Amino acid sequence: MSASILPLHRPVGAARSARSTSSWRRVDRRLGVALLVPAFAVFAVFVFYPLGKVIWLSTQGTDIFGQAAGFVGAKNFVTLFSDPHFGETLLRTAVFCVAVVAGRVVVGLAVTIPLTMTLRGMPIFRALLTSPLVVSVSAASVAFAAMLSPANGFVNSVITGFGGTAVPWLTSTQWAFPSVIAVTVWGSLGFTVLLLLGAFGAIDRDVIEAAHLDGAGPARTLWSISLPLVTPTLFFIVVTGAVEALTTFGQIQILTGGGPANSTSTLVYTIYTSAFGAGGANFGMAAATGIVLFVLVLGLSLVQFGLLEKRVNY
Repeated sequence: MSASILPLHRPVGAARSARSTSSWRRVDRRLGVALLVPAFAVFAVFVFYPLGKVIWLSTQGTDIFGQAAGFVGAKNFVTLFSDPHFGETLLRTAVFCVAVVAGRVVVGLAVTIPLTMTLRGMPIFRALLTSPLVVSVSAASVAFAAMLSPANGFVNSVITGFGGTAVPWLTSTQWAFPSVIAVTVWGSLGFTVLLLLGAFGAIDRDVIEAAHLDGAGPARTLWSISLPLVTPTLFFIVVTGAVEALTTFGQIQILTGGGPANSTSTLVYTIYTSAFGAGGANFGMAAATGIVLFVLVLGLSLVQFGLLEKRVNY
């Protein structure tokens, strides 16, 4: 009869190896924490503290000098959502966001697809059409304000030169909002074209040639092969474009100042007028509006990652 004898103690080599592994893990954890400290400190100063300050300020009343004047709870939010003009501002902001993102994708693709052809002089066209990337928002807005001037702007001069009627691009409630959208799309065109050129250029040429050998024409190849392969870049353009549209301020301030009759005033511009506009200095209300904008940006980003990312081909 044989009996198995279980070892009462682990071998000496295995015990040393376990202690060594455990020691290295502790060193790795300490090193990881040490490497995270600088990043966490930067985020704490420039992200977490301002965010906490805005949340605190949104619960405060404000005196005429803009100083916090006591805890008011959710009163600022109640006042905000009780204002009928705030609903109009939310709707206008949503329309602005959708129009800018759609324009950015459609115009970007319309400009980029012809640029993927191999023709003489194409590098010059690529450089010209990506040039808006290096133009600042302020400079571009000043230039467009001059070109769209109702009195002596370049655009109206061309229209009247052909016998047409001058259009009040920036002074009419009918035309001011589309004009701001068009300038915003133009301002992001260079970055969009640059991203799409890189995405189309990264497509394996063997895949395109195989599609041609199978009898697919240019339109079918573009729709069934090229566009699905650049969906990661299109998804990035949509997400960043939505955030950029929701936080657009410079174009509105320079081109129309939120007018005429608040027809171009979006949510972020309302924050500015509440805090720094005529008769403003209401930092509590501005902070509450900022919290609403933060929730919108966060919610929209989560929706985009939850719905659109499923259609992206990685």
